[in-house]
Amino acid sequence: MQFMQQNAVYIFIIIVIAWVLWQRIIGPKMSGVKSINAASYQQMRNQPHTLVDVRQQGEWESGHAAKASHIPLGEIKQRMDEIAKDKPVVVICASGGRSSMAATALANAGYSEVYNFSGGMGAWSSANLPVSRGR
Repeated sequence: MQFMQQNAVYIFIIIVIAWVLWQRIIGPKMSGVKSINAASYQQMRNQPHTLVDVRQQGEWESGHAAKASHIPLGEIKQRMDEIAKDKPVVVICASGGRSSMAATALANAGYSEVYNFSGGMGAWSSANLPVSRGR
């Protein structure tokens, strides 16, 4: 008990790091979520797929991937029926954290080919992929 009291901060830090690793890396890999970068998406974008942006409304309005559907992360479980199960799903957010969580939820719900877009909208824009503004 004395060890835990003397090292409470370190134990807390280890728990937080483990949780972050699980949410962003281990959990998605175990669920079958694949990562896709901008170069790989360039090759895939002319094939049938669904692109889902899980950012908040204000983020979406400031610029989003053209042809993306907007389903904020907090609504993904309630609105999964809007996403076709018969084609690949690519999920994007600002940096990759929220899209990783949404992609994991989709994979766990039975979507067989789910991708998390690495680097989020920053990587999307840097790759000169099309961006739309507004609703």
